[in-house]
Amino acid sequence: MNRILGIGLLVLLLMVFQGVVQASEALDPCGLLTTQEMEALVGEPVSEPEQRDAKNPLGQRMCLYSTVSSSRLIQISVIRTADMAQGIRDHGQNAAKVYTTTKEMLNPAEDVPGVGDDACWGTGGLHILKGEVYLLVAVGNTGKRENLDLARRIAGKILLRL
Repeated sequence: MNRILGIGLLVLLLMVFQGVVQASEALDPCGLLTTQEMEALVGEPVSEPEQRDAKNPLGQRMCLYSTVSSSRLIQISVIRTADMAQGIRDHGQNAAKVYTTTKEMLNPAEDVPGVGDDACWGTGGLHILKGEVYLLVAVGNTGKRENLDLARRIAGKILLRL
């Protein structure tokens, strides 16, 4: 009986440990959209996404897509509080603070209502805060209105999956 109880306890502990490990895995920005979804949003073929880990204490991860015909580069950048180094979090940093600081430094920054908890359009692209995630969707020249429209469409799909 004790052996069965011990095995049951071991299985339970492994399940809890596995849940903790899975919950702490870094968010993969390339897993937020399929290549086909990106092609439909952009309106032309794109290369397979390329994941980039910024290897910084903020835990920033990026996904790069490039269009085949127009040579456009699309970047999805994610900073999630849960992916930040513990020392950074211990000093009071989180995704919301990084977003707010970035937004304050953008000049000019245009508020974009209806996207995430807060969003703005400025240097770099469409900056979005949703919960404990700071998302940046960069699609090209921020002086072109069609790029804001494209970034909003991309963000709309991604935000449903965060």
